[in-house]
Amino acid sequence: MVNFAIIGSSSISEKFIDALKSTKECNIYALLSREINRGKEFAKKFNIEKVYTNIEELLNDSKIDAVYIASPNGKHFEQAKLSLEAKKNVICEKPIVPTVKEFDILKELALKNKVTLMEAMRPTTNPNFKIIKDNLYKIGDVRQILVKYCQYSSRYDLLKNGEVTNIFNKELAGGSLYDIGVYPLYFTLAMFGEPKEYFGYNFLLSSGVDGCGSILLKYEDKIANISYSKITHEQSQSEILGENGSIIIDKVSHVKGITIKYRDGREEKLGIKLYENDMRYEIEEFIKLIKIGEVESKLNSFTTSRKCVEIMENIANK
Repeated sequence: MVNFAIIGSSSISEKFIDALKSTKECNIYALLSREINRGKEFAKKFNIEKVYTNIEELLNDSKIDAVYIASPNGKHFEQAKLSLEAKKNVICEKPIVPTVKEFDILKELALKNKVTLMEAMRPTTNPNFKIIKDNLYKIGDVRQILVKYCQYSSRYDLLKNGEVTNIFNKELAGGSLYDIGVYPLYFTLAMFGEPKEYFGYNFLLSSGVDGCGSILLKYEDKIANISYSKITHEQSQSEILGENGSIIIDKVSHVKGITIKYRDGREEKLGIKLYENDMRYEIEEFIKLIKIGEVESKLNSFTTSRKCVEIMENIANK
């Protein structure tokens, strides 16, 4: 049984806990909260045994095997660093960290202390991701990738009225790229590998972070266009275009609604029925790694995470 400590009490933590409860060999044991009363209320709701307000005290608890980090992006590095130094296995919400320098430090700590470190990236642990990869040959040579995640945020309305929430706070590594652009970018890197070149541009908001933007990845034989936004809302699907047809994906963040449309007019549905809460896939991968003593996931590899961080770091403020 793997005892988890949860850092962060947002809606994403609640979804993770829901998935954790339906995953074998897992137990929600502890919670780190900035405010004790709020922490106790959250713990009671989810039947969490221990509540801490100090991360050092939490990490000194020998019953904790793994830490799930779902705090604001700008807090990830320090919390993950302390957890790895305490020899706890770490699964950290995307983006794992905002800079390559921070990522390299975490990687070395994981290797040194022989504990698992994994970015909590759902699409690549989803079995439909592999199904897409295994069926790419059907559309011939891939020439273009058009993937996106554009979702209007109600917190943008708050920003327009002068209130800067975490997601639009530059000090906390906010912005649409770090928050949701990471999904299509990571998807593309994991599916097709590292590009030869890349560049991108963003529309910067009054708080200094991007509201929307695009990244172009140039490969030897194909081009990928990644779009993301928290100030507009998408109405069309993502697409992988080959010379013989296209693979259409409703949502790259959940990897569902997959159809091959061939040039000759034929259509073919792909994919399997997924867990209702798809965070179970990343948890199952993480638990498997802990059980076999692996530091790195092959699905959410250090190579992919590092390249994703590198690209985001170089483009975030352009």
